[in-house]
Amino acid sequence: MEKTFLLDVVASDHPFYSGPCEMLVFRSVDGEHGILPEHETMVCALDACEIRYQVDGEWNYAAAGAGFVEITGDKVIVLADTVERPEEIDARRAEEAKQRAEERLKQRQSMEEYARSKAALNRALSRLKVTSRRGKI
Repeated sequence: MEKTFLLDVVASDHPFYSGPCEMLVFRSVDGEHGILPEHETMVCALDACEIRYQVDGEWNYAAAGAGFVEITGDKVIVLADTVERPEEIDARRAEEAKQRAEERLKQRQSMEEYARSKAALNRALSRLKVTSRRGKI
């Protein structure tokens, strides 16, 4: 039997997944992380990204918004403002959001507006990446 840890993925408005996990991959503000059982304890900021988690040898995918990840050896908690499965994402709306964000980035903006536009683009790209996996799960 493969070694596992308990993974709890929670969106701000609903629990997303709770159960055994063999590996978790996500992007934080300082780069991509791969988590295996017995990982060292840490807390990091979750960037809006695709999260991948392996259960029974099979990869599962979700688009997560910004949040936090807490790792404590045998348990990992992912708290994000949003978490969506590929089939829950409207690819057309995500593409439109991507285009709007790219247009805003071409305009002169304050630092705060620029950061919001970059975050919107990142969310849209993550959602599009996850929707591209819809037929591959």
